[in-house]
Amino acid sequence: MTYAFPHPIRLFALTVLAVLLAACQSTPPASGFSAAQIATLQSEGFVDTGPGWELNMPERLLFPSDQSSIPADQQKRIIDIAAKLVSVGIATARVEGHSDSTGTSAYNLWLSQARAEAVATPMQAGGMRFTADQIVGRGETLPLSSNTTPEGRQDNRRVVVIVTPQ
Repeated sequence: MTYAFPHPIRLFALTVLAVLLAACQSTPPASGFSAAQIATLQSEGFVDTGPGWELNMPERLLFPSDQSSIPADQQKRIIDIAAKLVSVGIATARVEGHSDSTGTSAYNLWLSQARAEAVATPMQAGGMRFTADQIVGRGETLPLSSNTTPEGRQDNRRVVVIVTPQ
C-alpha cells in the first residue's frame, strides 16, 4: 500500500525543496565582488576588464605633458571615489602611472611614478590603503595609442586605477 500526502502538504514540501535547490545553485558573482560592490564600481566609471575593474576611458586621469599634479576639483573627485569604494568594502587598489614617449625612458619612469602617487594620495585621504608595490610607474612601456600624434601622446599620459577582489 502506498501512502499519499494530502495535496496541500505535498505542494508545500515541493515548494520548500525547490527553494532549497535554488539556494544551493546560487553562486557568488564570477568577478569576486558583491552586487553592491559591482554597482558602486560601475557608478564610479569602472569597467570589468576580466582580471579586475579599471576606470573607464572617459573617467581616466589624464595629465598635461611633463606634469604630475592634479587640480583641486579632480582631487576632490578622487577622494569621493575612494570613499565610495571603501563604503562597500573595497579598501585597496593598484594605481598605475603612465607617460608618453617624450623624454628619456628614465625620466618617463620617474614621471609616471609621480603621477601614480599624485592619484594615490587623495585616494588615501578617501580611506583607501596601499602598499608601496601597489603604486607603480610604468613609464612609456604600455601605450594605449601611438606616440606619433598629439592625441595619442595625450592618451598615454594617464593613471589607471585597477581594483581586484581580495
